[in-house]
Amino acid sequence: MIRRSKTTVIALGVIAAAALVAVLLHLLLGLLALDIAVAKTSEEDRQAAQALTQLFESQHPRVRIRTIYEPDRLGTAAALDNGAVQLALVRSDAAPKDGQTLAILRRDAIVFVAPGGSGVDSVAKLRGSTVGLLDGRKLDPRLLDLILTHFGEPPESVHRKVLTLDQLTEAARSRQIGAVFVAAPVGSAVWLPLFTALRKGSGAAKLFEVDEAAAIAKAHPVLDTIDVPKGAFLGSLPAPGDDITTLSVSHRLVARGEMPDWLAGEITREVLTGKPRLVALDDDLTGIEAPDTDDKVQALPIHPGAAAYLTGNQPSLADQAQNAAYWIGLMISAAVSLSAAAIALYKRVRPRQPPTRVLRLLEIWLAVSSADPAEVDQLEREADALAAEAIRAEAHGRTESVEMRLVALLVTHIREAARRRLTLDLRPSQQTSAPNTAPAPLSIKR
Repeated sequence: MIRRSKTTVIALGVIAAAALVAVLLHLLLGLLALDIAVAKTSEEDRQAAQALTQLFESQHPRVRIRTIYEPDRLGTAAALDNGAVQLALVRSDAAPKDGQTLAILRRDAIVFVAPGGSGVDSVAKLRGSTVGLLDGRKLDPRLLDLILTHFGEPPESVHRKVLTLDQLTEAARSRQIGAVFVAAPVGSAVWLPLFTALRKGSGAAKLFEVDEAAAIAKAHPVLDTIDVPKGAFLGSLPAPGDDITTLSVSHRLVARGEMPDWLAGEITREVLTGKPRLVALDDDLTGIEAPDTDDKVQALPIHPGAAAYLTGNQPSLADQAQNAAYWIGLMISAAVSLSAAAIALYKRVRPRQPPTRVLRLLEIWLAVSSADPAEVDQLEREADALAAEAIRAEAHGRTESVEMRLVALLVTHIREAARRRLTLDLRPSQQTSAPNTAPAPLSIKR
């Protein structure tokens, strides 16, 4: 039984070691499958995810990135928090609780554009007017409410109207809106059709920034400020007419906090060093930047692995291999110890099988004393067969040493009992067949 236990422990140890080596190779050699959550309603996010996938396919063929489409950006944040994906493209004002930043992909400038003839030229004059919101941007109403609240304007005091770009011309012509609320990258293609539609409907389009942008960003860390130079927005006429500072929201590639630091650092390195290729695949990714490692109050904290790469503290491949070897050895040792403990516990609590061979040999021993010679011979043969069976079981480790001792002892007693029984059976016949050699009594003649 001891031999069998050692064999089992060794086999389990080998299996555990093979499994750990397979996991290590899976990680170090890039045999990875990563899921990234993307809002189905955002064309920009879909294009960015496609560019990232192509980048990793070319640079790391053994890394597979699978895009998981969610209904909106709130869904992408929920998917990351629920552990359904390892990566997500999110907007800073819809940040997941467990999300940590790897890279900032772009920033959206937040501005208001008023059609010609509108008396609205600042956030404070929005009360009682109607603000146009671009269709398909579900987060913009919440962002508008946040800005209005900061200026002391009740969100319900401003009406909203969701419009497509094609509907902007008629809305401006019929004075249905006092301004359009827009959050988009500075170089986005949305600006040209937006300004064109407003000017076509009202003859002009004037842009005004969000006043007190720095104060709002300080009060709400999900926002930041952005400097927009004169004429940065594409259009038939330069816009804005002068340099402005306004609010912005950032779009980020985030990972779960439990992602290994070395993997997060490698993804960050690949995105930042692969920026030229990414921009060639998607123009909106010209704003890729590294997160600020000194910013301790940002709404989306930087992942420790990304911070290690950016600060030059990312461990080398040799250090990672050494750490992996250490942990593999530790886990193998733990696996072997746990296997041995489990086997010992099983031996103690498992139900014992009845020793049928021992019981049968005991019955044979008791039966020999009253059996006739033919039965004695048959009982001896059965005892020999049981002894041979026990020896074979011992050779294969399927019996216990105490059973073998009992088998050997009983077989010895059976043989002695059989000899005594046969001896008793032979004595009467020997006495009957022996000649009468006693001398005849002498007769005395008188």
